[in-house]
Amino acid sequence: MSLVRKIASNFLQTIQRFPVPILSGIAAFVCMCIELHWIKRESNYAQQYTFIKLFLASVSGISIFTAFDIFAESKNVQKSKRVGLVLLGFCILGLHFYTITPGMFDAESIFVSRYLIFIVCFHLMVSFVAFFNASEINSFWQYNYFLFTQLLTSLLYSITLFIGISSGVWAVDHLFGIHIHADYYVDIAVFIFCVLNTIFFLMGFPDSFEFFKPKQEFKKSIRIFVQYILLPIVGSYILILYIYMFKIVMNNRLPNGWVCIPILIFSFIGILAYLLIYPIRKENNNRFIYVYAKYFFYILLPLLSLYFIAIYHRIMPYGITEDRYLILVLGIWLAIISVYIILSKRDNIIVIPVSLFLLLAMSAIGPWGMFQLSEQNQFIRLGRLLKKNHLLENNELINKGSKLEETSADYASIRSILYYLHKRGELKKVLRWLNDKEHTAIKKAIKKDEFSSVNAILNLLNIKPNAVVISQFIFMSDENDLYQRAMNIEGYQHITRFDIYANELEQKNLQSADSSKLNYRLADNTFNVFDYTDTICHIHLDSFMHKLIRYYQQQDSLNIALRKTESSFQMLGNGVSSITLPNDSMIVEQNGTKLYFKNMEMQKRDSLFDIIHVDAFLLY
Repeated sequence: MSLVRKIASNFLQTIQRFPVPILSGIAAFVCMCIELHWIKRESNYAQQYTFIKLFLASVSGISIFTAFDIFAESKNVQKSKRVGLVLLGFCILGLHFYTITPGMFDAESIFVSRYLIFIVCFHLMVSFVAFFNASEINSFWQYNYFLFTQLLTSLLYSITLFIGISSGVWAVDHLFGIHIHADYYVDIAVFIFCVLNTIFFLMGFPDSFEFFKPKQEFKKSIRIFVQYILLPIVGSYILILYIYMFKIVMNNRLPNGWVCIPILIFSFIGILAYLLIYPIRKENNNRFIYVYAKYFFYILLPLLSLYFIAIYHRIMPYGITEDRYLILVLGIWLAIISVYIILSKRDNIIVIPVSLFLLLAMSAIGPWGMFQLSEQNQFIRLGRLLKKNHLLENNELINKGSKLEETSADYASIRSILYYLHKRGELKKVLRWLNDKEHTAIKKAIKKDEFSSVNAILNLLNIKPNAVVISQFIFMSDENDLYQRAMNIEGYQHITRFDIYANELEQKNLQSADSSKLNYRLADNTFNVFDYTDTICHIHLDSFMHKLIRYYQQQDSLNIALRKTESSFQMLGNGVSSITLPNDSMIVEQNGTKLYFKNMEMQKRDSLFDIIHVDAFLLY
């Protein structure tokens, strides 16, 4: 019992000492529970990802408030000023909330990158807020080593706890036939990794930060970890990358753009190893570590030249995108740090996290940031391509029967840039080149967030938007689920089934009170039902199509878990993918009508998706 009391006492003391980071973790857990168990998929909250965004902002709050609490304790900040820090943290989170756009949950990885950049910045704050003066290098190293071990320990506890509890739940599910939904496993994971893991991490913090100031004995375990695990990995990267560089030189060829990724991995592992052995880097009794610490950054510089050549030859023909901007900035940071460590006599390692924090923070915001600068660069490229092909004169789009071929590189680039701008909500930049009539038509398409807005602009230029189909997707409702459960028709007077292909008009008799003949039309990802005199319903399917595509995407871990447990995925060949989903995932409610989809077929043309076939039940 004494052990239980001690653990309970440590938990309580940690909660009292760091209440705001722990409350932030609890808020993340609550938001995820609401999203999974109470939010209907067709609701506005689900469409706008409101609670997912709140969850992600709350996760960010764990690191922000941890950094502020550590700063307040280490610098003995007064309680009144600590309240100010908490309010500042909420202001930062409020701004951060609005950077999490619905596009983050789409196929565009850059929206995930934007979130991860801020997360990295918040975690970097934790690493240097306690000790950031040049005279505190020893304390800084011991403090960060403590953070490193605390993080590993807390993750080990959390992973073990999650495996133990989830396997117990799984056993109950299969032994007693209770059929526990996969969402409850997500609940367990979020509670453990957001709430308990935060408590585990903060529980071991010493009562006073004076603990980190006296010089302590270098741990033998660190030397073994670096010498026998990290350094062999670094050595293998050196061998591979230098052989590749030698091959490039001998063949007189440009490097592959992908070479930037292994160089970045090599650099960060190498810098981590250098930081871990920093206190013993100049000791001659371990020659291997001494040589590594002395020459690592010299070895890195030639590889950075290869790195910059590769990224230069990606930016020049294709322009700046967020990914290329970030890779370029990280390369510049690596070059600066390498030169600094080589030339500096003091080797102030505090510069490493502080400079990375400043560079990433500056890159993520402002007109010079990766997002605004990339959008502006791509828009300028679009203007140049249009002028080159005589489609833009005197800042006005013109249609003179362009001979631009769909198979040409310029056509692919124009379409790609338009889609790029569309995904970032910046397609409105093109409006300045349109006359009043065209301006109104395109603005209406953009406002509806229709994929067809890109095709509409291409049509204005007399460029056929029928690009080569890259792939085709068939989303199907689970037939057992569809036909074995009663369909909820409460609140509706009529029901009919239709099976229609895009741009075809289908007529069917609907057995209703007036026995009128209805017409069905599917065009531009919009479904219409009308009779000879009136429109029965007008349903935009773009947002629903986005949702189905997200089931297919492999970027969101929650969708991966959902796909593994609730849906089946099959490649049918010839670029066709078949995905079976639960029935409640195939429902759209809009404008007082409801669609139960039996299946929906889409085509991906370049980067755009179009609905080509729908088989569904209509309730109105």
